[in-house]
Amino acid sequence: MDDAYPSAQDIPTGSPRTGVIATGKRYPVVGALQAEWEACYRAEMPQLIRYLMKCFGESDMRDAADAAQSAFAELFTKWSTVRSPRAWLRTVAFRQMLRQPAEYPLDPNSEPSMLPASSALELREQEQQVLAALRQLPLAQRQVLALVYDQFSCQENAEITGKNEAAVRKNIERARAAMREILAVT
Repeated sequence: MDDAYPSAQDIPTGSPRTGVIATGKRYPVVGALQAEWEACYRAEMPQLIRYLMKCFGESDMRDAADAAQSAFAELFTKWSTVRSPRAWLRTVAFRQMLRQPAEYPLDPNSEPSMLPASSALELREQEQQVLAALRQLPLAQRQVLALVYDQFSCQENAEITGKNEAAVRKNIERARAAMREILAVT
C-alpha cells in the first residue's frame, strides 16, 4: 500500500455503534468489522480512484485520491450499516468530487498530472488514450460508463447515480457510441 494513504492500523478501532475508541481491549465483533473494512480498503481504494479519474478526467489524481480517502473515512464510521460498500463508496466519492474545490489547479493547456499514487495506479499508454477520450464525454456519460467498467449492473448503476434504469441504459448507449467514434473503433 502507498504511504500517501493511512493504513487501517493508523485508524483507531472504534465501536461501530457508538463511535467510542476502544481502550486497548479487543472486542471480537469490532475486530472482525475492522478486518472487513481493511480488506475493502485494500481492494477498493485503487479502483475507486480510477473510477473518479474516469468520471472527472479534468481533475488531478490527487483530487480523486482526496475524495476517495474522504469516502473511506466516512465509510469507516458507518461500516456496520452499509449494505453495499462498493456502490456506497462510488456514490459518496462522486459527490465529494462535485463538492471539492480543485486544490491542485491545472494549466488549462496541459494534460492532467498522472502522478502515480501507487504502482497499481500507473496508467499504460492505451489507458491514457481511453481517459483522454472519456474527458470528451459529458459527465453523466462518463459516470455510467465508468460504473459499467467497474462491473456494476444497470440497476446498481441507477442506484449509484440516482437515475432510473432507462436513463442509465441510454447514457451507456450514447457513451459507447461516442467512444467508438472518438477512438475510431469499428
